[in-house]
Amino acid sequence: MAELKDITFIENQISFTDPDYRLYVPKNTEYEYNNVHLYVVEHSRSGMLIAFWTQSTCENNGDNHVVTAKSGDGGKTWSKPDFVVGCRNFDKETGKRDAQASWGFPIVSASGRIYLFYYREIPGVKDCSAQITGAFSCIYSDDIGESWSESGDIPQRKTPYDFRENIQDNIVFELPMKLPDGTHLAGFTKFASRYISLPKRSCVGVYFYRFKNIDDDPEIKDLEIEILPDDEGLHVFQPNGNMGKIEEPSMVTLPDGRIFCSMRTNLGGIFYSVSADMGKTWTEPMPLAFSDNTFFTHPLSPCPIFDLKDGRFMQLYHGACDVSRPYHPRNTLRKAIGYFDPDGKQPIRFDKENDSLYMRLEPEKVMLGDDVQIAVYGSMTYMNGKKILWYPDRKFFLLGKDVE
Repeated sequence: MAELKDITFIENQISFTDPDYRLYVPKNTEYEYNNVHLYVVEHSRSGMLIAFWTQSTCENNGDNHVVTAKSGDGGKTWSKPDFVVGCRNFDKETGKRDAQASWGFPIVSASGRIYLFYYREIPGVKDCSAQITGAFSCIYSDDIGESWSESGDIPQRKTPYDFRENIQDNIVFELPMKLPDGTHLAGFTKFASRYISLPKRSCVGVYFYRFKNIDDDPEIKDLEIEILPDDEGLHVFQPNGNMGKIEEPSMVTLPDGRIFCSMRTNLGGIFYSVSADMGKTWTEPMPLAFSDNTFFTHPLSPCPIFDLKDGRFMQLYHGACDVSRPYHPRNTLRKAIGYFDPDGKQPIRFDKENDSLYMRLEPEKVMLGDDVQIAVYGSMTYMNGKKILWYPDRKFFLLGKDVE
């Protein structure tokens, strides 16, 4: 196992994004190399911050597992990560391994129970990808993650893009949001099964899980979860009329109660949709634009939007797009500050004067991480008067930055 012992080298690599917090710094370059889909939640009962993320040797290597860490001082220091669920053993010589658990995300109930939802790989079942295809599963903890219940699978209705009902190809991207009625809403990307007709195979769409009774602390078998909308989900189309890709929904609640959702696409920019009925129905996705009618330039990469809780919204995006490499570039991150515009066609107004460079990685200086990917797949916490953006830097370091 390759150990990272050069402290000066590590400090230099960490400094690129000028973080204010260090949640996790890998000590080796194997089992804990890849760290992504970072969710940090405030646990009000204990006063702690609790982080969950999917870890592996390398993305899509076959050993995805979910880990957790805790902080009792507002994110200044963190516990050593604890394994929660997924692949713990992987024999490189024989290829034998445990089943994976991927993209685990938490919801904390009103009593403090932590539900951890994840996608459970089912050995022998193949479809889109071993790290995506699986059952939607859950475990829970009543002691702040010290111990966990037995896992249980959650039924899922079949959509036009699924071959089966309860084994599907989905990924939740961001923390679920709590709605005014006490339910929780999580957007997810649905990949089309390779076992359905070819025109459907090339497309993906966006759907939403609505968790209806989390605050009642139900057993897993009694969880009430519905998939919204009832139709074929949210889609975009290319200029030639073929279906495009729209993925990784990120949501905020507007002052008038509507939900605003921004999503990445393969059309060179961000698209958005709005729901006026808590996620049941959505407007047709449209390109996200500045007030001067120029669009947000962005590749097929996460584009999270956050409510800064002071009348401002922060949209993160890359500001560049390479048509020959639709998932890139990801080395520059810009932030656009927007304000609610109740009478606007686009309900959040972004003016160019409120757009600025936020972080940047210089590719020639990057020596750690799977790729030159900056601050993607993170989350934000609001505790003790502080707003902290938690983010994976290069899907390697897990860091945090105060947001003013």
